[in-house]
Amino acid sequence: KFVAETIRTERMTLSQLIWKFLRRQPVGYLERVLEFNQDLSLDQPYLTVGRVVRLPVEEIVDKPRTGEIIRIFD
Repeated sequence: KFVAETIRTERMTLSQLIWKFLRRQPVGYLERVLEFNQDLSLDQPYLTVGRVVRLPVEEIVDKPRTGEIIRIFD
């Protein structure tokens, strides 16, 4: 299951499209979008105006980010 989103503005990146669509960037979601649109990586870094991008919508789960927090200031 997916939603088709048409690129309407110039200089739109895939990450920007995901933020516009979900208002967040779930871990692994960008990779899932690339699986749905295997030729999308040819448009790097900006998506072509008029291009239709399929965004998967089933089970969008935010996995907790793992990693160490580095504090610059105490």
